[in-house]
Amino acid sequence: KNFKTMSTELPQGSKKIELKKDKRYSICTCGLSNIMPYCDGNHREQIKNGCQYKSLKIISDQDVSLTLHSTTWDS
Repeated sequence: KNFKTMSTELPQGSKKIELKKDKRYSICTCGLSNIMPYCDGNHREQIKNGCQYKSLKIISDQDVSLTLHSTTWDS
């Protein structure tokens, strides 16, 4: 079989975060947050201007490290 190797390079603008077990996190999906990668509610102010994004809610069942990336975030 012919397998492609996965790149270990992360896209520019990727954010590393540490999640704690049973804690709720809101992750920005619109790119407007001032506390990236976390949501600060700035999308709510932009709804009247056409922003249709909402935050992504995450609750982990264990402590874990994640690397996140969104094409809507500035690099």
